[in-house]
Formats: sequence, C-alpha cells, structure tokens
Amino acid sequence: MIDGFSVYRRNYGHWDISSRDHGRLFRLRGGPSQWDVIDERKGKGANSSMIAFKDQSAAMAYICAELMHELLTVEGQTPHVMESWNINWTNQHDGLGPSYASQPPQTRAEEAR
Repeated sequence: MIDGFSVYRRNYGHWDISSRDHGRLFRLRGGPSQWDVIDERKGKGANSSMIAFKDQSAAMAYICAELMHELLTVEGQTPHVMESWNINWTNQHDGLGPSYASQPPQTRAEEAR
C-alpha cells in the first residue's frame, strides 16, 4: 500500500498518478473508449504492463485498487489462509479460463493426459 498518492492532469487525455516518496506510479493515457493504464512502479520496469479500459473511471478504479489494497484482519477473527499455488493454478489449468482457450488444441490434449 502507498501512503499517499496524487492525480495530475498533464494535458487532455494525459494523467499521471504519483507519490511524493515513489515518483510516478502510473500513467493514464487515452480518450473515449480507450484508456491505457501503464504501470511504472519500482520493480515493475518502465512500460512493463499496459491494461486497456473503455472507461476512464474504470481505469482509475483499477489504479486506486492497486495502490490502496490493505491486507486487514478484524481483531478476534481467524484469518483465512490459502496456498500460494492457487493463485496461478486457475490460469494454467482451468478449462474454462481465457488462457486455456487460447492454447492450440495439441497443447490442450497434452495437458489432459
């Protein structure tokens, strides 16, 4: 979680999300029906990932969710823990998942064996 961040409009269709301590964190570029979020956080590499959104508010919701995530547990409540392998398992093995459907048929047949 970032302690504080600001949103700056540089120009029409050009927004920067920055932190005093970390510099520019995200770039938001685009216009109606095409807003690109470029993640520039340290450790991610400049221009490391770009996600497209149809709506500017959806793009900002994604950025805020990334920067404001807090792992909280209520006092007196037992936390639920899940194994770390579950995180990428679905993308790799779920027959209904998007990455599985994009694989060539022979790859899917090999995985089924």
